[in-house]
Amino acid sequence: MTSKDHNSVSRHCGGDVAAYALGALDAAETESFRAHLHACAVCRDELFAFQDVVDVLALSVPRHRVPKRLRRRTLDAVEQGFAGEPPPRRNVLFAKLSLPRMALVLGIAVAILAVAVGGESNMRQTTKTSVFAAQVTGPGSAEVRITGGHAELVVHHFPPPPAGQVYQVWLGRSGHPLAPTTALFSVNADGNGDADVPGDLKGVDQVLVTPEPASGSPRPTHSPVIRVQLS
Repeated sequence: MTSKDHNSVSRHCGGDVAAYALGALDAAETESFRAHLHACAVCRDELFAFQDVVDVLALSVPRHRVPKRLRRRTLDAVEQGFAGEPPPRRNVLFAKLSLPRMALVLGIAVAILAVAVGGESNMRQTTKTSVFAAQVTGPGSAEVRITGGHAELVVHHFPPPPAGQVYQVWLGRSGHPLAPTTALFSVNADGNGDADVPGDLKGVDQVLVTPEPASGSPRPTHSPVIRVQLS
């Protein structure tokens, strides 16, 4: 291959290497690039250099499909930035990348982290926790926290159940008898405890707690000591 031919190949090769290494190409583009790799030493060298860096990036965050047109425009812009740049051939990890290529890889890494942090932040913002204070018989306090359809009962400075008994959680729906749950709990030495509230909360307007036999009961045998109104 003449020097002129090599420069021509270099200008037209390498633009999809970073996208291929990061798994950003679609299925057709991936197959086309794999076929190209068999005949192009330039792209094989580029891929080897990029792969070392990709292997140490944190790519375990959830991926989201972007519009093909936007992805293609971005990759085309990257390819234009590669025009006329000779392929890296050194043997040290980051020394394999020239400054423009290193900047691209670091930019991709920053973008990945930004998406991950932004997604986590959005998740925190859209997952609302509702807290409902309880009416308690005796000392202590209690509350029910509902997050994304999941409910948790938390008690503070609450007396332990009578000897040989546990606290059992019940779900109340208007016009229906109390529904037992499998949520059985006690408290620690400080009177603190918690229990996940199982079952479908649809139509539930009350969460109640009664002291019951150690294995639980299908029907309440004691008046509620905790009553939480949800609606």
